[in-house]
Amino acid sequence: MVLSCLYMATRSQKRVVRTRRSLMDAGLSAFTEYGVDASTIEMITERADLGKGTFYRYFSDKETLLLALIEQAVDGLLEAIKKAVGTPRNLEEVLHGLVRGHMDFFLNNREGYVLLFQGRVLLKLDREVGEIGEPYHRYLAGLEALVRPFAPAVDPVKVRRLACAVAGFVSGFLSFAMIAMDPDSLERNIEPMRKAFVDGMMAFMGRP
Repeated sequence: MVLSCLYMATRSQKRVVRTRRSLMDAGLSAFTEYGVDASTIEMITERADLGKGTFYRYFSDKETLLLALIEQAVDGLLEAIKKAVGTPRNLEEVLHGLVRGHMDFFLNNREGYVLLFQGRVLLKLDREVGEIGEPYHRYLAGLEALVRPFAPAVDPVKVRRLACAVAGFVSGFLSFAMIAMDPDSLERNIEPMRKAFVDGMMAFMGRP
C-alpha cells in the first residue's frame, strides 16, 4: 500500500513537472517569436496543447510565466559565466571569462537572449511587470561577486558599473551581430573588441 502511494505520488510529481515544462517551452517560443505584448495565454496553451484552466493552475498570468522564464535564463547564464571564468588568477582573466561566458550562453541559447532583452525593454518602459526586475539584480550581483575578490578596495558602485558595462557590451554587440553574422563570424569579430573592452575596463578599475 505504501509503495503504491509512493508510486502514485511520483507519477503525479512527474506530470506536474512535465506540464509546467510544456507551458514554459510554449511561452518561450511565443514570447521570442511574437513578443510579450502580442503573445496571449490562448496562444501559449495552444502551443502546449493544454487548456487555459491548466495554465492558471501553474501561473497566475502571462507576467508570472515571463518571470519564471527570465529566472530560468538568468540561472543558465550565471552558470555559463561561472564555468567560463573558472579559477582566475587576476582581474583581467575574470573580465575575459565574463565576456566569454555571456557569448557561450547566448550563442547556444538565442531564445534566452531574446527573452532577457525583451524583459529589459519592459523594465525601461517602467511598466507594471511585478517582480521582473529581481532576476536582473541577481544577475548583476552574480557578476560583482566574481569581480570583487580581485578588486577588494574598489568602491562597490564602481564594481556595479563594471558589471553593467559587461552586460551592455555583450548584449549591444549581439543585438545586431546575431542578425548579420553566423556563430563563427560572431566569435571572430568579437575577439579584438573583447580585448579592447577588457583593457578599457582594467584602466577604469585602476582609476580612483
